[in-house]
Amino acid sequence: MKKCYLFGIGLLLFVSSNIAFGQDGNGHAGWHKIFNDSLQGTRSDEALQYLEARQKSATETVIVGLIDTGIDTTATDLRPALWNNPKEIADGKDNDQNGYVDDLHGWNFLGTKDGTFNMGNAGTEEYREFKRLYPKYKNLDPAQVQDKEEYAYYLKMRKKANIDSYLKFVGYTGIKDDAYQYIDSVLAAMPDLQKDTLTISGLMYIPIDEARWNKACETLLVDLYQAPKGSLWNQLLEQHDNEFDLMKKRIYGIEHDQDKRLLMGDDMNNPEDRFYGNATLTTENALHGTFNAGIIAGQGTGNPDAKGIFPDARIMAIRALPNGDEYDKDIATAIRYAVDNGAKIINMSFGKYTSPQADMVNKAIGYAAEKDVLIIQAAGNDHLNLDSVTCFPTGKDATGKPFPNVIKVGASDEDGICCPFSNYGKHEVDVFAPGKDIISVCPGDQYATSQGTSVAAPVVTGIAAMLRAYFPRLKAAQVKEILIKSVRPMKTPGLSASGGIVDALEAVKLAKKYKK
Repeated sequence: MKKCYLFGIGLLLFVSSNIAFGQDGNGHAGWHKIFNDSLQGTRSDEALQYLEARQKSATETVIVGLIDTGIDTTATDLRPALWNNPKEIADGKDNDQNGYVDDLHGWNFLGTKDGTFNMGNAGTEEYREFKRLYPKYKNLDPAQVQDKEEYAYYLKMRKKANIDSYLKFVGYTGIKDDAYQYIDSVLAAMPDLQKDTLTISGLMYIPIDEARWNKACETLLVDLYQAPKGSLWNQLLEQHDNEFDLMKKRIYGIEHDQDKRLLMGDDMNNPEDRFYGNATLTTENALHGTFNAGIIAGQGTGNPDAKGIFPDARIMAIRALPNGDEYDKDIATAIRYAVDNGAKIINMSFGKYTSPQADMVNKAIGYAAEKDVLIIQAAGNDHLNLDSVTCFPTGKDATGKPFPNVIKVGASDEDGICCPFSNYGKHEVDVFAPGKDIISVCPGDQYATSQGTSVAAPVVTGIAAMLRAYFPRLKAAQVKEILIKSVRPMKTPGLSASGGIVDALEAVKLAKKYKK
């Protein structure tokens, strides 16, 4: 859900430059909460006004587990909305005995226990899987392969990670390197040549008529002609050397550089090994999480137009998304942390198309279902039909049956039409919600607009929090059913199970008379 494609399937948002106070990209700040002839928003403010007019009060504080990149806990619009762990104080001790020291507002599963390292970049899952298997298969004759299934998986990951084309490019650069070094050695052996001041054009006029020299110059012809006018040979050679050294380091790293995720010290294959990480929630990667937290429960203090869907919700910040694809172990652990610490809703604005430990995540989702926790998940931004392409987490049990507590959300625009980037699926996507030109808070008390199913999901999360606060007897599956049954039809039908856009006012009306 991103335009900058920092994660595997584009789940991270694209944020525009800072906007003028009170305006989004189209001059309709907060349109996602409004419904009229020109804006197909959710009517969330109308829903709150409807409840207030009928003297209906929220009887439960709803905690939303935001599994994301972390948040700016100092943001003016978010400080009052942060979940405060009632039995924890900042004293370096695990006061509530939940296994996490000083988890005042949530937890970071991407940091070392001592807090000296917090993971930023992770790459795609396909690259990580290729890298894991590369040492085993890099020089192996395909005819000698014993595990045919694993080898086929390795080749698939290699292709998806675009490694073949890169390796070919490195090989071609190696051929050029031979030419560069040969030419430079010939120049160095010419006693009357001022090599340090030799220009590219001067090189071309050196009177050498030997086959190897001519072949080397032919190999470098493109580089020589593309070099800026007046460039020196030594400058071009240095540029090549630096680029080729970087390539060799990358190739070396495929086999020898360990995944920095291993620094966390846990067993990544053991879902029971859950007590790792640290309490640092604000890092340089916190933009995405901050933005989504604001959509759900921003207070509107610094900018009234950026007020969240349901400001009375409380955000439990759980950092599990690096810059790149998420790790299955971290998502499974984050879900269980949210459930065990009181979250009634979990927002998951992420996803990918390769998941080595999908069962681990789905079992955690099943655990959330057992504990009556609703999960809102973004559908993805590659404009794919998810009925024919598998997106993870799938939210399905071991038999392939969907869990009743998961809602998958596509993105719609102000005209009520599916956004051109949004994934869809008549069976795999449940509802649509506004996901274009959405205003919210960014780190440092800045404001901007964003688009993507990443921001459509927290729109639904805010409405779900409203329902669970005002109608606390509703179960997670019932809230899902209400949100689906109360949608307003889209102008582009057949793209989701409900066929429509979430409507908070209609959802509240349905919840009032809802019976199991």
